[in-house]
Amino acid sequence: MGRPRVGPGTGLTVPGRVLERLDRLQQRRAALGFAYAVVRKYADDGGGREAALITYYGFLSIFPALLLAEAVVGRALSRHPELRQRLFVAMVPPSLQSTVASAATAAPASRVAVAAGVIALLLSSTGVVLTAARTVNHLAAVPHRLRTGTISRPVRAVAALILILGGAVTVGCLVVAVTACPGVPWISHVLAVIGEGAIVFTVLLLVARLLLLRPAPTRALWPAAAPAAVAATITLELGAVVLPRLVRQAGPVYGGFATVAGMFTLLYVLSIALVFAAEIATVREARLWPRAVDRSRPTVADAHALALLAREQERIPGQRVESRLPTGPPTPPAGRGGGGAEPRRSGR
Repeated sequence: MGRPRVGPGTGLTVPGRVLERLDRLQQRRAALGFAYAVVRKYADDGGGREAALITYYGFLSIFPALLLAEAVVGRALSRHPELRQRLFVAMVPPSLQSTVASAATAAPASRVAVAAGVIALLLSSTGVVLTAARTVNHLAAVPHRLRTGTISRPVRAVAALILILGGAVTVGCLVVAVTACPGVPWISHVLAVIGEGAIVFTVLLLVARLLLLRPAPTRALWPAAAPAAVAATITLELGAVVLPRLVRQAGPVYGGFATVAGMFTLLYVLSIALVFAAEIATVREARLWPRAVDRSRPTVADAHALALLAREQERIPGQRVESRLPTGPPTPPAGRGGGGAEPRRSGR
């Protein structure tokens, strides 16, 4: 094969020239620059790893959380069995209804045992909330020295879990109320979906404010809560349709495995969407765009993003970690000409 063609007078190979043009294009176009900055921040923060952790702990927490919600609703509506059953069907995915119902039926009836069981379920359900709290503070680059409070963190996690369970019960009540009203079925379903999205948005906004260990105004949080609420609503609607069909098609042998695989897939897709939504809010609030595709010529946003990553590593009170970029011309990598360009420092 021949040597790569070099553009006249530029010192760059043809792929390098194409990459440079794309870099200039995304830095000039605000929408492209913002989108690329979100993807870069997702990669810098290890977004895939954070989404996988949320998925893992979310899967472990979903059954105790559903069982806890069923126990509370069952006690509150013990004199209204029909309403209790309709709310149970609205809250619990069809593939888990028999398992949750059997576990709730086998629960002890004494008040002491019920109280102990509720506390145990509450604590076992906080794993996903604690993981989400770590992810939120990592994406927001909150220094480790501020993530203190051995007592406050579990309290915040339990409070966030109560908010999430309250939102789930509220969504179930909304579905029951809308389906009970006379009218055109598809209109009722649309109203239920809109209401569900509004409830999820409110819960996510409150949970983010509770888990983030630094002050943040609502204007900084709603850009994350809005797309996250849309993603959560779509996932819930897809799960209600896809999971039962997947279990039916899998048959009696692979039905249980199909349920687990389907839930893991939906949870992972939802977790990725939640992490990306948080990155959108962080990039917007910290003005972390445009980022440079060519990392040897960083922009002001690149310097700021690296400074935030460095600041996050501050572990003890009084410690300060700084990030400095070289001010001289970058060393030309292989395949470049000898002439270097001064680092581009462009802002929004």
